[in-house]
Amino acid sequence: MYFHGMLNVIVIGLGPIGVNAARAVMDDPGMKLVGLVDIDPAKAGKRLTDLPKGPKVAIDIRSTLSKKPRVAIVTTTSHFVNIVPTLRECIKHRLHVVSSCEEMSFPSFKNKKLASQIDTEAKKRRVALLGTGVNPGFVMDLLPAILSSMVTEVKGVKVIRRLDAAKRRLPLQAKVGATMTPGYFNKLAAEGKIGHMGIGESVAMLAAALGQQAKPAGVKIVLEPVIADRVMESRLGTIEPGMVCGMRNTASWSGKDLNIELDLTMAIGVEDAQDRVEIIGPAPLTATIPGSTPGDSATVASLINAARLLPTVQPGLKTMLDIPVASCRR
Repeated sequence: MYFHGMLNVIVIGLGPIGVNAARAVMDDPGMKLVGLVDIDPAKAGKRLTDLPKGPKVAIDIRSTLSKKPRVAIVTTTSHFVNIVPTLRECIKHRLHVVSSCEEMSFPSFKNKKLASQIDTEAKKRRVALLGTGVNPGFVMDLLPAILSSMVTEVKGVKVIRRLDAAKRRLPLQAKVGATMTPGYFNKLAAEGKIGHMGIGESVAMLAAALGQQAKPAGVKIVLEPVIADRVMESRLGTIEPGMVCGMRNTASWSGKDLNIELDLTMAIGVEDAQDRVEIIGPAPLTATIPGSTPGDSATVASLINAARLLPTVQPGLKTMLDIPVASCRR
């Protein structure tokens, strides 16, 4: 099931998640970090201060090939269409890919034709490609799918994820609108320029796991700001009452005798942080993770644990429904 031997890995995209993923690779006795790639010219040819013992940063994948990488961890974008050039470059050089790209978690949801093309190209070069993470990739899709294996009939699934964004990295706080005015948040939301990506993909993945197909036109997605009712501090500055402290993102879909409701809140100052999954049916089942799954560290863990599997997975563009359970091996 798992790759045996030393697994040579490169990391592409050196934001907070990429840097932490690279550090996790270096700490893993079964992996070797053989390359770092980022398009930022200020990083080119240098060692990162956060990774003083890591390799120097290259500006392209080709520069790492002499070290014989097997797997690329890609943390560059949330949108599948934007990651495709990187995927094709990795495919060309026979690199397996695991990515935190949210839309890659279930790429056929919005990009069916392009996903089919990439799947065909990956199979020809005999490499596996996978999008994973906490959400999408686990809490709102894979976890309820696994829980459903403990019942014989599912009428509905409701997932509530509430997390305190004060404990998360600065880019995430910016992504959920902390310190903005409600008007500016709503403007960016209308333009698709703010918010967490992937809730539609979670609906589609969960529906597929339960034997149905959720198409974009049938999934209702709502994004709205969470407004501060007191003074709060964030990595972006002080949030005054009436300003945005985060976002609430919901998605709902109804199929044949099946309803799915996903409710995600990511905001500074959330006091009842938790992940809650409710399986609705003749034998209802509920599971709660107090405090919620720790997003940043768990995202890195999902990338590292999946990376171990990819060399043994059947080639193609995969989802978390297609691969064996990527359990922790340390």
